Amino acid sequence: MSEPVITDDGWTPPPSSSPWSSPPSTSRRPSLAGSWWVPLVAIVLAYALVGVVAGFVWEALWRPPAQVVSNHSVFYTSYESLRRVFAGTVGLYTMVGAIGSLVTALTVCLLTRRRELLTLLAVVLGSSLAAWLMKVVGVARGPADPLGIAAHAANGTKVSGPLQVSGHSPYLIWPMVSLFVFALVFFGRPSHAPSTSHHRAADPDSGDPAEAGVGEGSRG
Repeated sequence: MSEPVITDDGWTPPPSSSPWSSPPSTSRRPSLAGSWWVPLVAIVLAYALVGVVAGFVWEALWRPPAQVVSNHSVFYTSYESLRRVFAGTVGLYTMVGAIGSLVTALTVCLLTRRRELLTLLAVVLGSSLAAWLMKVVGVARGPADPLGIAAHAANGTKVSGPLQVSGHSPYLIWPMVSLFVFALVFFGRPSHAPSTSHHRAADPDSGDPAEAGVGEGSRG
């Protein structure tokens, strides 16, 4: 307790130590207002990187269908070549994209479990970008357009079919798988902040009558 100070002019009361007095102000550095976009950009860039890698893998695993030139047009040489158009392009794109989306979404969601809305936005944007990048990289590494070759080639010239994706539905595999993983992680095992109220032991001397009553009841 502070002692009163006696000066030449008289008695000076001690400084106030009332519990209702406002605490001393401390200067705090303002937090970055735009810090929320850092994990958003990181997640989108991670998806973009996986999408580029998936494009390389897609093209490496693909086997081009054989085509033949006739009257400056191209025709498939066999039914097996025609079947590769779906199995090799659409089917393989879907399989590689699903695996890439699954791995990326699972890693991202486990690392950002306390930012549900931000992660949801980043997953939607990133998976859509990855689907487009996978297609662009794979097609760029594939063979040239056979129709362009057939325009100047003689009849009977064999060319490779193009690496392409038919329709728009295969692109949905990236966001669909990512959103499915997001739902499993955030709704299947939601993250909760640890609560200290459930870990306090009942102490009769703590001043809490509820805890004291629980302690006395257990002893009785």
